[in-house]
Amino acid sequence: MRARPLAGGIALALAATAVAVALPIAPASAARIDVTCDNTAGDAATMQTAIDASREGDEVVFKGPCLINATITLRDRRTYRGDGKAGTVIKQADGANLPAMLASESWVDDAEYSSDTVRVERLTLDGNRDTNTGTVGLMLRSWNARIYDVDIYGAPSDGIRISNPSKNGTLLQNSMVNSIISDADIEGSGGSGLRVVDPGNSVTDWTFQRSWIGFSDGSAIESDNAAGWTFSDLHLYATPKHAIDAHRCFGTSIQNNYIEDFGTEGTANQTYYGVRCDLQGEAATTITGNRIHRFLPPPDVLATYSKARKLGIGPFPRARQLTGPLPRDAKFVYLALDEVNYGTGHAAVTGNTILGQGTKRETGMLFKKGQGEGMSIVTSGNLVDNIDDPRVTGPGVRLSRGY
Repeated sequence: MRARPLAGGIALALAATAVAVALPIAPASAARIDVTCDNTAGDAATMQTAIDASREGDEVVFKGPCLINATITLRDRRTYRGDGKAGTVIKQADGANLPAMLASESWVDDAEYSSDTVRVERLTLDGNRDTNTGTVGLMLRSWNARIYDVDIYGAPSDGIRISNPSKNGTLLQNSMVNSIISDADIEGSGGSGLRVVDPGNSVTDWTFQRSWIGFSDGSAIESDNAAGWTFSDLHLYATPKHAIDAHRCFGTSIQNNYIEDFGTEGTANQTYYGVRCDLQGEAATTITGNRIHRFLPPPDVLATYSKARKLGIGPFPRARQLTGPLPRDAKFVYLALDEVNYGTGHAAVTGNTILGQGTKRETGMLFKKGQGEGMSIVTSGNLVDNIDDPRVTGPGVRLSRGY
């Protein structure tokens, strides 16, 4: 925790005395370190050598196409930058099968405490999914992280994973908070686009905003711990499973997201969610201004990374250009608060727009308290159209329109 500045009166009193104060020695100026890749198997060693030789505060700039056959460890308190997403493409080598392409130092080193103050920006990660398995694009285990303007294509596993467990499963002894992921484009992941793995209670109070996730094999966003998180201004499309599946919502904000479709795999007897939260007691969650639809591209298109590339519609085709038949024998819930984990859950659900396909297998909004003591919901100004069950409310749920 940062020390707070002295109050004005105390500062003046100190200035009037003759006490000598030893000032800290100013650190050396941060350096820019340019790393030029050759698009050969030696690039990973070149990149890691430069990183390991850098100092805290330095900016490491990767240049040109880079081919990696080892996980790149991101040392703490540094900035990692490309020369632009088209100029710096870091690609996993054929058959490398790395656990992660880029990873926080604490994850790689199996530390009990998180990394801190890592910034990654202006580059592209190509997971080369056609020839690899099990690789996470960007593995984060850092507080005060900043991820900006990054594209992640074809990660064999999750596009971005924020992980409490380290590489060997060591759990954090501290929190991992106060981080932002913004302006990211994550497409064609073999797992989820964004995955939060937190069997404890460390990964809280992050912001994920102004980003795009499409054509993952799993959910767009899957989070074990959404406490204190903000998910905002996201475009989530061509999603086989759930668009936002958020657990342990506690002071969580889910706002102004465009969910173009979800549940496109259409597995029989499965239930798919546009937005889903289970609530903790004590703090209130806000779900507002989201647009939730299903345009339903055919499932056989969604999971095929290489096929989507060959279609030539940008890196991946957009869902609206691949409309197909309605998946059979599956159920779809557009917005759900379907469990309270303890105490009474509180949430405001306002101003959302839900447009269905007019089938009996769809539910607009679902409110259930589950094992909790109760649920108190303010729900108003929501448009729910063309859905057989606009709202389902279970026992022990108190609905109001607020004040």
